[in-house]
Amino acid sequence: MLKALKYEILRDVKAGGHAVLLAVRPIRVATIINEDSFNEDQVLTHAKNVFMEDYVHDWNWDEKNGGQFRYYSRVAESADVLIVYEIDTNFNPPSKFDPMTGKSLIGA
Repeated sequence: MLKALKYEILRDVKAGGHAVLLAVRPIRVATIINEDSFNEDQVLTHAKNVFMEDYVHDWNWDEKNGGQFRYYSRVAESADVLIVYEIDTNFNPPSKFDPMTGKSLIGA
């Protein structure tokens, strides 16, 4: 899980490589699955509130061509896309399991 500090949401982005100009290179890109969940704490949880996309395979950013961002996701033909510019490197999510026993700590 990652916590976004600086980000923007691009609305209704068409998959297939249509260019969108971005002044700054994203460090992470995700297709939004549940925006309300993301908005609670800005934590990106793969397959819960976002689908993390792979650089080059699912998205690209070309500085030489004015900062062209291209989205190639297979998740949706058109989607709201989370563009992350900065993450909280000190973010430490709470543990879900006891490292010694492997027992769940959820609801404990």
